[in-house]
Amino acid sequence: MKLTQLLRICWARKWLFALVFCAIVGAAAAVSLLTEKSYVAVVSVMVDAKNTDPVTGAVLPPQLQSSVQATQVDVISSHNVALKVVEKLGLATDPEMLAEFQEKRHGQGSIHDWIADKLLDKLNVRPPRDSNVINIEFQAPTPLQAAQIANAFAESYIQTSLELRIDPAKRQTLWFDEQQQVLRKALEAAQTRLSDYQQRKNIVGTDDRLDVENAKMTEIASQLVSAQTAMYDAESRQRQMVQALEKNQLEELPDMLGNGLLQTMKGDLVRAEGKLAQVAQKYDRNHPEYVSAAAEVQTLKSRLAAEIGTVKGSISQSAQLARQRVAEGQRALDAQKQRILELKQQRDGLDVLNREAENAQRAYDAAMQRTSEVRLASRLDQTNIAVLNPATPPLKPAGPKVLRNMVLALLIGGLLAAGVALSAELLDRRVRSVADLAELEVAGGLAVLGEIPGLRLEPPKRSAAGEREAAAALDLQPA
Repeated sequence: MKLTQLLRICWARKWLFALVFCAIVGAAAAVSLLTEKSYVAVVSVMVDAKNTDPVTGAVLPPQLQSSVQATQVDVISSHNVALKVVEKLGLATDPEMLAEFQEKRHGQGSIHDWIADKLLDKLNVRPPRDSNVINIEFQAPTPLQAAQIANAFAESYIQTSLELRIDPAKRQTLWFDEQQQVLRKALEAAQTRLSDYQQRKNIVGTDDRLDVENAKMTEIASQLVSAQTAMYDAESRQRQMVQALEKNQLEELPDMLGNGLLQTMKGDLVRAEGKLAQVAQKYDRNHPEYVSAAAEVQTLKSRLAAEIGTVKGSISQSAQLARQRVAEGQRALDAQKQRILELKQQRDGLDVLNREAENAQRAYDAAMQRTSEVRLASRLDQTNIAVLNPATPPLKPAGPKVLRNMVLALLIGGLLAAGVALSAELLDRRVRSVADLAELEVAGGLAVLGEIPGLRLEPPKRSAAGEREAAAALDLQPA
């Protein structure tokens, strides 16, 4: 449908259009004029976006600050804050509130909760956009009441924020006190185990003692190496002696050749034998000189044999002593190793107990520090929220807005009136133009030759002579 057709329909049904339009505009005007005036007071509070903890100094990450602002809006609009406003202003004892409560709820339920819900219905919290300021708006019948309740919401919001911060801190303080006692007992038990272990193992300083024992073991190992070297040398000399005895070449042994007394005795024996040979050439075996020389030779041989036996025994004894020294050195080294292993085992056990004591000490220190922080937080009466602009009684009412309502009534009334006229036209369709005739298809495909616009019928104008003739004609008619 074209706009010209809609205008023709509205004009054709102008009385219906005017009736609907005037009814809507009149109703809007009546409602705007009869509605009780309301006033809106605004209080501005600023929330610290950094949200720095005054006790620990921790700063909230920037990505979480938007959620903090949204949380603050929810806190302001909470039932808990509204209940604090009711208590602060004493609204539960107001006669008008009591009468309205009795009328609507008949005394059922809590009047505090009912008033709190009623206050929240008239509360509007505008969340900030790129700002740390939150505006709290409250609508009331009087300017003073609107300002009082808005300021009460701001104060109750600050009080609730403090409670939300302090109450958990108080509960955490009690829990940390209990944990601190448990950790203290654990620390004392760890220190007791450490002390008992040191007393039982007679440990004063494991590191120094271990160093001393390691140095002693190094010295024993060095002595053992020396003893083994001496043993190898003595056993080598003993093997040479055995081989020389088997070959009857005992005089060729280095020990024999290097023995000065033995060489001296050999020289004396050679001289004695030479003397005996000279005496044998001169005298018979029974001659005293021969007997004396023979006795001297025999004595020297006996002494030489005894000395050779002494050297042989010395070599064997040296080898035996060398083996004994090596065995003793090996036993001493093994005993020292065992002692060092025991010291290391004691040190390992001591290290375990030390670590347990250190861990218990660190846990106890951390619990003490955290307990101090939480205890300070539970006593902190500061918040990161401050009232920027307190609410003042508004000078002009916020509603009803007569001009806006009338403009909307004119627009809505015109649209509804046009809709009513169009609906009536659809129920009783009429041809008002060539376009309507074409749409209805009543012409049967015949061409429209012409259109006679609507004429306004008026009586024809007559001259003065014609008036007299008409009057005369009327007079001549029979009665």
